[in-house]
Amino acid sequence: MKPLNLTLSIIAGLLGGFAEQYVFPSTPVYAQAELATPKTIEAGTFRLVNPKGHLAGSMTINANGDGVITMFDANGKAIFTSEEKAIVKPAALSK
Repeated sequence: MKPLNLTLSIIAGLLGGFAEQYVFPSTPVYAQAELATPKTIEAGTFRLVNPKGHLAGSMTINANGDGVITMFDANGKAIFTSEEKAIVKPAALSK
């Protein structure tokens, strides 16, 4: 490439880049304000469901005001609860 062509190419690129900001003016973009995340979440019941929507566990409050955690198997039967008479069943081994 000849030195004159190289020089003209560089000058054309610089002028094009400089002129672009006036031909296509851009507007500034501002990020949205970050939402404050709550420190506490309150609810009477929390339900844990599997991808199919079946109940797998729950955290509730009983009539005495005590917290109760209950876990369910795939058939919806309670396999663990933290009530007064706790149900603790070993998980079945799948083959």
